[in-house]
Amino acid sequence: VVGMAKEHLGLALALNVPVFVVVTKIDMCPTHVLQENMSLLSRILKSPGCRKIPLLVNTEHDVIMSAKNFTSERICPVFQVSNVVGTNLDLLKMFLNLLSGRMEVREEAPAEFQIDDVYQVPVRIRKEIVPWRYLCLFEGVGTVVCGTCLSGVIRLNDVLLLGPDVLGAFVPVSVRSVQRKRLPVAEVRGGQTASFALKKIKRSMVRKGMVMVARALEPKACWEFDAEILVLHHPTTISPKYQAVVHCGSIRQTAPILNMSLPHLRTGDKAYCRFKFMKNPEYVRKEMKLIFREGRTKAVGT
Repeated sequence: VVGMAKEHLGLALALNVPVFVVVTKIDMCPTHVLQENMSLLSRILKSPGCRKIPLLVNTEHDVIMSAKNFTSERICPVFQVSNVVGTNLDLLKMFLNLLSGRMEVREEAPAEFQIDDVYQVPVRIRKEIVPWRYLCLFEGVGTVVCGTCLSGVIRLNDVLLLGPDVLGAFVPVSVRSVQRKRLPVAEVRGGQTASFALKKIKRSMVRKGMVMVARALEPKACWEFDAEILVLHHPTTISPKYQAVVHCGSIRQTAPILNMSLPHLRTGDKAYCRFKFMKNPEYVRKEMKLIFREGRTKAVGT
């Protein structure tokens, strides 16, 4: 079990995210090495800091029981798979298909869409069919954003507010087309991921971390925000003006600490801190979870 797996497990536990484990390449691993790794994994999951119940999945009945009790955050399903031979891949796919969503869907609430990625989709034209002097008339699909609909319902041709930009403003945009899993759809509901093609929006105007929200929310961008953080690990002490990267939803930006409720923070300490974004203002809501990291330093909060 490598250090990165332990690090990701610690972050998932700190954020109360249910976890399952996939042990790969069992076709090329000797039997005694596999048994040693499985026993080490079992000790890690049963440790006081984790307190999970590992369940080795071998049958379809195990898959159904694991998926049914997965949201209890006590059971940790463990799959042993091989991508070469195909061992237990059917069980893993069945488990993923049986999982239920943890996010509370609020379809009656105003629409809110979190942008995770942005790209430009050009049109494919055969020059021997279309003369070169008419190529300027074909602009392609244009700017496409993909992400997660957090609440409400977004339909084709809806007008939403896109932002914040570098000045903290939100601009109206119209949804030209909607796709889910590479298929066109008429609407997207809360909890679903989708891609939107936007009208009259340049690629340079959109970045990761921006949102598309309904006018009823009256969104406002902020440079500073308050959060209660818990320091998971830090080699020395954290003081005001300490800088690290804040991960909050799709937001990824460096933010220094302006002031704290304690003079210094060490591993295991909890305090209220005020952060300030360095580059752009962001759209931050109450009770959003964040990760605060820099090198080996890691902290979580809301």
